Amino acid sequence: MRYLMAPALAALALASCGGETSADADGDGAVSAGEVASKVEAEGIAPEPGQYKATITMTGMDIPGMPAGMEGHGAGATTTTEYCLTEEDVAEGFEEMMKRGQNGECAYESFELAGGNMDAVMVCKTPDGDARMTMNGTATPTSSDFTATMALNVPDVGEGTMSFAAKHERIGDCPAQ
Repeated sequence: MRYLMAPALAALALASCGGETSADADGDGAVSAGEVASKVEAEGIAPEPGQYKATITMTGMDIPGMPAGMEGHGAGATTTTEYCLTEEDVAEGFEEMMKRGQNGECAYESFELAGGNMDAVMVCKTPDGDARMTMNGTATPTSSDFTATMALNVPDVGEGTMSFAAKHERIGDCPAQ
């Protein structure tokens, strides 16, 4: 689940911007959390603190060796969670939120942003090899709506894919603690 939350945090923090769309500031072909954070901050974009609802719906699964007729197994399964993005989280900065969400295991291969539209590829290290996730969708400071497909190695089976749709929306203030 942490691999799904990292791009969700990224999408949540992004809103409309103009000019250069790529966050690869140093041109090395990889986009670090710092480069994404710099792009977001340069545009004056920051996520709003508050209580958010995340709805993640599995839209497809293709795993080698899956019995005939089971290819769509899991499709339509939905998970809904709520989380609080505090003033302190926002004050820490976007880069720190990204690093925490990824546990240092993910990096962007590409990250494009223009007019609130995002296209990105993230690669995450897992115990079973790399998982490569392509994402595209839209975002504002209080919401995101995107689709993603993750290609990953399934232990003892081989390469497979999972697809999902994710929607995050601010639903109010964080509960009093």
